[in-house]
Amino acid sequence: MGPCHRWKKPCLTCLLLGLFCHAQAADWCAQPELNVNGLSKHFDDANGPPADTKNEINTGLGLTCPLKGVGHWRDEIEGGFYKNSHFTNSFYAAYGIYYPLNSMLFAGLRNMVATGYPTDSYRTGLVAGPLPTVKLELGSTISLNLSFIPKRNAIVFANLGYRF
Repeated sequence: MGPCHRWKKPCLTCLLLGLFCHAQAADWCAQPELNVNGLSKHFDDANGPPADTKNEINTGLGLTCPLKGVGHWRDEIEGGFYKNSHFTNSFYAAYGIYYPLNSMLFAGLRNMVATGYPTDSYRTGLVAGPLPTVKLELGSTISLNLSFIPKRNAIVFANLGYRF
């Protein structure tokens, strides 16, 4: 079976979830955003495997729903899937809160939980934690999200959002 076969269930699940959430969005999701997960950059760790052995093309989809905000801060929830740095499928959920630096640039934290990371015996472990994130809004429909994963071998992760 080809590589597309592995993505049929996650793609269909995400699409159905997106359609359901969009239909229910009037009360809690101001303007849904489809995220195309994509690129990461790993930096070498002297105590671990070299960065060039990691997957840096992290394809996947997600759905973000902006919430009502907290004062000047904006907040949102997000969920989806991607091919992680260990070439394993990951499903994730996140809550992000961002402060506007200007009309296009927001900085904050994305608190995320993801599956599919190595444990001592197999690759079904969870990872969780806050990720410093910068959100750049390019017009009213496109956004670029850059998250920093502060570990010994730091990672920068990017995804592109499209509001509908």
